[in-house]
Amino acid sequence: MKNNPGKRLKDYLQLSKLTIMLPVSLTGFTGYFIYYPHLSTGLISVSFGILLMAVSASTLNQIQEVSLDRKMQRTHDRPIPSGRIKLKHAIIFFLFNLIAGTLIIYSGGNLLASLIGLFTIFWYNGVYTNLKKKTAFAVVPGALTGALPPLIGWVAAGGGVFDKPIIFIEFLFFTGQIPHFWLLILKYGEEYNKAGIPSLTNLLARDQINRLTFTWVLTSVIAAIFLCYFEVIRTGLLTGILLISSAFLIWRFSSLVKSGADEIIYKKYSVLLDSYFFLVLLLLITDRIIA
Repeated sequence: MKNNPGKRLKDYLQLSKLTIMLPVSLTGFTGYFIYYPHLSTGLISVSFGILLMAVSASTLNQIQEVSLDRKMQRTHDRPIPSGRIKLKHAIIFFLFNLIAGTLIIYSGGNLLASLIGLFTIFWYNGVYTNLKKKTAFAVVPGALTGALPPLIGWVAAGGGVFDKPIIFIEFLFFTGQIPHFWLLILKYGEEYNKAGIPSLTNLLARDQINRLTFTWVLTSVIAAIFLCYFEVIRTGLLTGILLISSAFLIWRFSSLVKSGADEIIYKKYSVLLDSYFFLVLLLLITDRIIA
Protein backbone atom coordinates (compact mmCIF):
# COMPACT_ATOMS: atom_id res chain seq x y z
CA MET A 1 0.00 0.00 0.00
CA LYS A 2 2.95 2.26 0.81
CA ASN A 3 4.22 2.10 -2.76
CA ASN A 4 0.85 2.56 -4.41
CA PRO A 5 1.69 4.54 -7.61
CA GLY A 6 -1.66 6.35 -7.64
CA LYS A 7 -1.27 7.51 -4.05
CA ARG A 8 2.34 8.54 -4.70
CA LEU A 9 1.27 10.56 -7.75
CA LYS A 10 -1.45 12.24 -5.70
CA ASP A 11 1.12 13.23 -3.08
CA TYR A 12 3.42 14.79 -5.67
CA LEU A 13 0.50 16.62 -7.27
CA GLN A 14 -0.35 18.02 -3.84
CA LEU A 15 3.29 19.01 -3.36
CA SER A 16 3.18 20.73 -6.76
CA LYS A 17 0.04 22.76 -5.89
CA LEU A 18 -1.04 22.53 -9.53
CA THR A 19 -4.37 24.28 -8.94
CA ILE A 20 -2.39 27.39 -7.98
CA MET A 21 0.53 26.94 -10.37
CA LEU A 22 -1.53 26.44 -13.53
CA PRO A 23 -2.96 30.00 -13.30
CA VAL A 24 0.63 31.23 -12.82
CA SER A 25 1.58 29.48 -16.05
CA LEU A 26 -1.47 31.05 -17.74
CA THR A 27 -0.22 34.54 -16.86
CA GLY A 28 3.09 33.65 -18.54
CA PHE A 29 1.18 32.30 -21.55
CA THR A 30 -0.71 35.60 -21.74
CA GLY A 31 2.46 37.68 -21.54
CA TYR A 32 3.94 35.74 -24.45
CA PHE A 33 0.75 35.74 -26.52
CA ILE A 34 -0.02 39.44 -26.32
CA TYR A 35 3.44 40.17 -27.71
CA TYR A 36 3.38 37.42 -30.34
CA PRO A 37 -0.27 36.37 -30.86
CA HIS A 38 0.33 33.07 -32.62
CA LEU A 39 0.28 29.48 -31.42
CA SER A 40 3.85 28.28 -31.54
CA THR A 41 6.19 25.78 -29.97
CA GLY A 42 7.86 28.69 -28.17
CA LEU A 43 4.57 29.72 -26.57
CA ILE A 44 3.82 26.19 -25.37
CA SER A 45 7.33 25.42 -24.16
CA VAL A 46 7.77 28.72 -22.30
CA SER A 47 4.37 28.31 -20.61
CA PHE A 48 5.33 24.78 -19.57
CA GLY A 49 8.71 25.98 -18.35
CA ILE A 50 7.03 28.63 -16.21
CA LEU A 51 4.78 25.93 -14.76
CA LEU A 52 7.78 23.79 -13.81
CA MET A 53 9.57 26.74 -12.22
CA ALA A 54 6.42 27.63 -10.27
CA VAL A 55 6.20 24.03 -9.06
CA SER A 56 9.85 24.18 -7.99
CA ALA A 57 9.17 27.37 -5.99
CA SER A 58 6.16 25.78 -4.32
CA THR A 59 8.16 22.66 -3.43
CA LEU A 60 11.07 24.66 -2.04
CA ASN A 61 8.66 26.75 0.02
CA GLN A 62 7.23 23.59 1.60
CA ILE A 63 10.76 22.33 2.27
CA GLN A 64 11.63 25.62 3.95
CA GLU A 65 8.48 25.72 6.05
CA VAL A 66 8.06 22.06 7.01
CA SER A 67 8.37 22.84 10.73
CA LEU A 68 5.78 25.62 10.48
CA ASP A 69 3.44 23.45 8.41
CA ARG A 70 3.41 20.87 11.19
CA LYS A 71 1.99 23.49 13.58
CA MET A 72 -0.98 24.59 11.46
CA GLN A 73 -4.22 22.68 11.00
CA ARG A 74 -4.55 23.58 7.32
CA THR A 75 -1.00 22.50 6.42
CA HIS A 76 0.00 19.70 8.82
CA ASP A 77 -1.24 17.02 6.40
CA ARG A 78 0.85 18.22 3.46
CA PRO A 79 3.09 15.50 1.96
CA ILE A 80 6.36 16.57 3.63
CA PRO A 81 5.24 17.29 7.23
CA SER A 82 3.03 14.19 7.19
CA GLY A 83 6.01 12.07 6.08
CA ARG A 84 4.37 10.80 2.88
CA ILE A 85 7.22 12.35 0.89
CA LYS A 86 10.71 12.28 2.38
CA LEU A 87 12.61 15.55 2.57
CA LYS A 88 15.42 14.26 0.33
CA HIS A 89 12.89 13.22 -2.33
CA ALA A 90 11.26 16.66 -2.16
CA ILE A 91 14.66 18.29 -2.68
CA ILE A 92 15.29 16.11 -5.76
CA PHE A 93 11.83 17.01 -7.07
CA PHE A 94 12.55 20.72 -6.51
CA LEU A 95 15.89 20.55 -8.32
CA PHE A 96 14.46 18.60 -11.25
CA ASN A 97 11.66 21.13 -11.81
CA LEU A 98 13.98 24.09 -11.33
CA ILE A 99 16.58 22.86 -13.83
CA ALA A 100 14.03 21.57 -16.35
CA GLY A 101 11.93 24.75 -16.17
CA THR A 102 14.96 27.01 -16.60
CA LEU A 103 16.27 25.06 -19.59
CA ILE A 104 12.85 24.89 -21.27
CA ILE A 105 12.30 28.65 -20.92
CA TYR A 106 15.80 29.25 -22.29
CA SER A 107 15.27 26.94 -25.27
CA GLY A 108 11.78 28.23 -26.06
CA GLY A 109 12.55 31.85 -25.28
CA ASN A 110 15.89 33.35 -24.36
CA LEU A 111 18.45 33.72 -21.58
CA LEU A 112 16.91 36.87 -20.11
CA ALA A 113 13.52 35.20 -19.70
CA SER A 114 15.10 32.25 -17.85
CA LEU A 115 17.07 34.64 -15.62
CA ILE A 116 13.88 36.47 -14.69
CA GLY A 117 12.42 33.09 -13.79
CA LEU A 118 15.37 32.38 -11.49
CA PHE A 119 15.05 35.84 -9.95
CA THR A 120 11.36 35.16 -9.27
CA ILE A 121 12.27 32.03 -7.31
CA PHE A 122 14.99 33.93 -5.44
CA TRP A 123 12.50 36.66 -4.52
CA TYR A 124 9.76 34.24 -3.44
CA ASN A 125 11.86 31.68 -1.59
CA GLY A 126 14.82 33.82 -0.55
CA VAL A 127 13.18 37.13 0.29
CA TYR A 128 9.42 36.75 0.84
CA THR A 129 9.50 33.37 2.62
CA ASN A 130 11.97 34.71 5.18
CA LEU A 131 10.40 38.16 5.41
CA LYS A 132 6.96 36.83 6.35
CA LYS A 133 8.47 35.41 9.55
CA LYS A 134 9.41 38.95 10.55
CA THR A 135 6.58 41.22 9.44
CA ALA A 136 2.84 40.95 8.83
CA PHE A 137 3.27 43.19 5.77
CA ALA A 138 5.66 40.85 3.92
CA VAL A 139 2.98 40.27 1.28
CA VAL A 140 3.55 43.75 -0.19
CA PRO A 141 7.12 43.09 -1.42
CA GLY A 142 6.22 39.42 -1.83
CA ALA A 143 3.50 40.32 -4.34
CA LEU A 144 6.26 41.06 -6.86
CA THR A 145 6.41 37.31 -7.53
CA GLY A 146 2.88 37.43 -8.98
CA ALA A 147 3.89 40.20 -11.38
CA LEU A 148 6.91 38.45 -12.91
CA PRO A 149 5.47 35.39 -14.75
CA PRO A 150 3.75 37.60 -17.40
CA LEU A 151 7.06 39.41 -17.84
CA ILE A 152 8.84 36.09 -18.39
CA GLY A 153 6.42 35.25 -21.20
CA TRP A 154 6.64 38.74 -22.73
CA VAL A 155 10.46 38.78 -22.72
CA ALA A 156 10.63 35.18 -24.00
CA ALA A 157 8.52 36.23 -27.00
CA GLY A 158 10.90 39.09 -27.77
CA GLY A 159 9.51 41.98 -25.76
CA GLY A 160 11.50 44.43 -23.65
CA VAL A 161 11.53 44.50 -19.85
CA PHE A 162 10.33 48.12 -19.74
CA ASP A 163 7.74 48.02 -22.53
CA LYS A 164 4.62 49.93 -21.47
CA PRO A 165 2.02 47.16 -22.01
CA ILE A 166 3.80 44.62 -19.82
CA ILE A 167 4.47 47.19 -17.09
CA PHE A 168 0.72 47.80 -16.76
CA ILE A 169 0.03 44.07 -16.72
CA GLU A 170 2.70 43.52 -14.09
CA PHE A 171 1.21 46.27 -11.94
CA LEU A 172 -2.23 44.67 -12.20
CA PHE A 173 -1.00 41.27 -11.01
CA PHE A 174 1.17 42.86 -8.32
CA THR A 175 -1.81 44.64 -6.79
CA GLY A 176 -4.03 41.56 -7.15
CA GLN A 177 -1.80 39.39 -4.94
CA ILE A 178 -2.32 41.60 -1.90
CA PRO A 179 -6.12 41.48 -1.36
CA HIS A 180 -6.02 37.75 -2.02
CA PHE A 181 -3.60 37.38 0.90
CA TRP A 182 -5.66 39.66 3.15
CA LEU A 183 -8.64 37.38 2.52
CA LEU A 184 -6.50 34.41 3.52
CA ILE A 185 -5.56 36.19 6.74
CA LEU A 186 -9.24 36.74 7.55
CA LYS A 187 -9.70 32.99 7.52
CA TYR A 188 -6.41 31.65 8.89
CA GLY A 189 -5.00 34.51 10.99
CA GLU A 190 -5.24 32.55 14.24
CA GLU A 191 -3.32 29.62 12.77
CA TYR A 192 -0.56 31.96 11.61
CA ASN A 193 -0.36 33.32 15.17
CA LYS A 194 -0.08 29.86 16.71
CA ALA A 195 2.70 28.95 14.28
CA GLY A 196 4.63 32.05 15.26
CA ILE A 197 4.15 33.89 11.96
CA PRO A 198 3.31 37.59 12.34
CA SER A 199 -0.31 38.12 11.34
CA LEU A 200 -2.22 41.26 10.50
CA THR A 201 -4.96 40.09 12.87
CA ASN A 202 -2.60 40.94 15.76
CA LEU A 203 -2.20 44.50 14.54
CA LEU A 204 -5.57 45.44 13.07
CA ALA A 205 -9.21 44.76 13.78
CA ARG A 206 -11.20 42.69 11.30
CA ASP A 207 -13.03 45.71 9.90
CA GLN A 208 -9.69 47.43 9.30
CA ILE A 209 -8.42 44.42 7.36
CA ASN A 210 -11.69 44.46 5.41
CA ARG A 211 -11.09 48.07 4.45
CA LEU A 212 -7.49 47.31 3.45
CA THR A 213 -8.74 44.45 1.29
CA PHE A 214 -11.32 46.66 -0.41
CA THR A 215 -8.71 49.39 -1.03
CA TRP A 216 -6.38 46.96 -2.77
CA VAL A 217 -9.23 45.48 -4.81
CA LEU A 218 -10.11 49.00 -5.92
CA THR A 219 -6.45 49.57 -6.85
CA SER A 220 -6.47 46.36 -8.89
CA VAL A 221 -9.60 47.45 -10.74
CA ILE A 222 -8.03 50.81 -11.58
CA ALA A 223 -4.94 48.95 -12.85
CA ALA A 224 -7.19 46.76 -15.02
CA ILE A 225 -8.97 49.80 -16.46
CA PHE A 226 -5.55 51.27 -17.31
CA LEU A 227 -5.20 48.36 -19.74
CA CYS A 228 -8.05 49.87 -21.76
CA TYR A 229 -7.03 53.51 -21.37
CA PHE A 230 -3.51 52.81 -22.62
CA GLU A 231 -4.81 50.48 -25.35
CA VAL A 232 -3.37 47.23 -24.08
CA ILE A 233 -6.97 46.04 -24.56
CA ARG A 234 -8.12 47.78 -27.74
CA THR A 235 -11.45 46.20 -28.67
CA GLY A 236 -14.55 48.19 -27.69
CA LEU A 237 -16.67 45.17 -26.78
CA LEU A 238 -13.96 43.73 -24.54
CA THR A 239 -13.47 47.12 -22.90
CA GLY A 240 -17.18 47.18 -22.11
CA ILE A 241 -17.03 43.69 -20.59
CA LEU A 242 -14.08 44.70 -18.42
CA LEU A 243 -15.81 47.89 -17.21
CA ILE A 244 -19.01 46.04 -16.31
CA SER A 245 -17.18 43.23 -14.51
CA SER A 246 -15.02 45.80 -12.68
CA ALA A 247 -18.09 47.67 -11.47
CA PHE A 248 -19.62 44.37 -10.31
CA LEU A 249 -16.43 43.44 -8.43
CA ILE A 250 -16.33 46.79 -6.62
CA TRP A 251 -20.02 46.48 -5.73
CA ARG A 252 -19.58 42.98 -4.29
CA PHE A 253 -16.48 43.88 -2.30
CA SER A 254 -18.13 47.01 -0.92
CA SER A 255 -20.45 44.68 0.99
CA LEU A 256 -17.36 43.06 2.54
CA VAL A 257 -16.59 46.39 4.20
CA LYS A 258 -20.15 46.74 5.46
CA SER A 259 -20.78 43.23 6.73
CA GLY A 260 -17.40 41.76 7.70
CA ALA A 261 -16.29 38.31 6.63
CA ASP A 262 -16.41 34.84 8.09
CA GLU A 263 -14.93 31.69 6.53
CA ILE A 264 -17.79 31.20 4.07
CA ILE A 265 -17.59 34.79 2.89
CA TYR A 266 -13.82 34.48 2.53
CA LYS A 267 -14.26 31.62 0.08
CA LYS A 268 -16.88 33.51 -1.88
CA TYR A 269 -14.81 36.66 -2.20
CA SER A 270 -11.63 34.76 -2.96
CA VAL A 271 -13.32 32.88 -5.82
CA LEU A 272 -14.80 36.14 -7.07
CA LEU A 273 -11.40 37.84 -7.11
CA ASP A 274 -9.72 34.89 -8.85
CA SER A 275 -12.52 34.83 -11.44
CA TYR A 276 -12.03 38.52 -12.16
CA PHE A 277 -8.31 38.07 -12.86
CA PHE A 278 -9.01 35.01 -14.98
CA LEU A 279 -11.47 37.11 -17.00
CA VAL A 280 -8.84 39.82 -17.50
CA LEU A 281 -6.44 37.20 -18.88
CA LEU A 282 -9.11 35.92 -21.27
CA LEU A 283 -9.85 39.47 -22.42
CA LEU A 284 -6.17 40.13 -23.08
CA ILE A 285 -5.84 36.93 -25.11
CA THR A 286 -9.12 37.47 -26.98
CA ASP A 287 -8.17 41.05 -27.85
CA ARG A 288 -5.05 39.81 -29.63
CA ILE A 289 -7.03 37.15 -31.48
CA ILE A 290 -9.70 39.49 -32.86
CA ALA A 291 -7.74 42.74 -33.14
